[in-house]
Amino acid sequence: MTERPETGQQLASTTAFDPAIWLLAAIGFVSQIGISVMLPLLPLYATELGAPPIVLGLLTSSFAITNAIGQLGTGFLAERWGARRLMSAGLGLYAAMNALIATAATAGWLLAWRAAAGFGGGAMIVAERIYVVEITAPARRAFANGIISAGQSAGTVTGPVIGGFLAASWGLRAPFILVAATSLIALVGTFFLRGRPHSQGASADQGPPEPIQYRPLATLLAANLALLATYGAFITTYAAMATTQLGWSTLEVGIAFSFFGAGSIILGPALANLADRVGRRQVATIAPLALVGFGAGLVLGLPQPIVFGLAFLGGGGLTAFSASWYALLADAAGQRRLGMTFGIVNAASNVGIVIGATMAAMLWARIDVTAGMMVGVVTPLIAVGAMLAFRPRAVPSEA
Repeated sequence: MTERPETGQQLASTTAFDPAIWLLAAIGFVSQIGISVMLPLLPLYATELGAPPIVLGLLTSSFAITNAIGQLGTGFLAERWGARRLMSAGLGLYAAMNALIATAATAGWLLAWRAAAGFGGGAMIVAERIYVVEITAPARRAFANGIISAGQSAGTVTGPVIGGFLAASWGLRAPFILVAATSLIALVGTFFLRGRPHSQGASADQGPPEPIQYRPLATLLAANLALLATYGAFITTYAAMATTQLGWSTLEVGIAFSFFGAGSIILGPALANLADRVGRRQVATIAPLALVGFGAGLVLGLPQPIVFGLAFLGGGGLTAFSASWYALLADAAGQRRLGMTFGIVNAASNVGIVIGATMAAMLWARIDVTAGMMVGVVTPLIAVGAMLAFRPRAVPSEA
């Protein structure tokens, strides 16, 4: 008998697509609006509260650490509590901490509430992706993840405009109130998701879990580490390079972000659907090359319309990679170790952000900002190499 159980409810069709995915995409859209409203303004808010530069750095690093802990803990608790409940808990904690951030009287309290918010954010990330596996047929996992990523990208594009308006009209505390409100709205949305079917999860009569197959998990981890290192390098150098080396205005810097988001929304789901049909490994191998093209376009100083077009392709490629990667991770984990594997691999992948940001900052300091941006050109190629080395989990079957 093939030891590859159907996920979620025992779906009759391998191409079934659960409509709850659209609700998850809406939840991602709403919550991401709040996140993207807040992130560009967080350093300004901290400075207004008297935070020295070291605290500005701690705001990023402390959140990354607690976010990783939240992801890891959620992976281990998902089997006992269920992914939907942990999704709700994560959003509730994130909403509460951002409400407290809006009331912070000192930089110290801001740092404390921001660090606590990381636990909730990490829980949401992993619980959401585990829930997708629970309700989606294996043959449609990449497309389902692509829909969710596109919803989140739509929120990312929308948020900064709203945040700038709120900050200009009512001060820097107002955006954090909106973050709390959007998180609460997303929390209410999770209450309309059905709980885990009784057929899900481990039970005593299922026998021992199959052995962990480390090679596919290691190559997937390496690929995601490299992609997150690309992100770390990008957020460290992009705005500075575009303004100082290419002569872009801050408006043009934001427009490139919008093209990136548009590519994720328009191209991402279509490429994720293609991954389900022609092969997730193939799409996950090719997709990072779009990020190489965008970074290279910046380094080479190509005409702005070309760079915007490369940003559009880069957004689609990033969503296609993420969607394919999560589907491959679910297959490689095996049903009995799904939550644990998602938690560990996602949490460990966060190290990539630190690696990419640190390497880019060091090269920037020692050479120039263009050298720092080159980290974001090279690291997607490492992801390509990891995916070329990826081999699916061997599934024993009856002779």
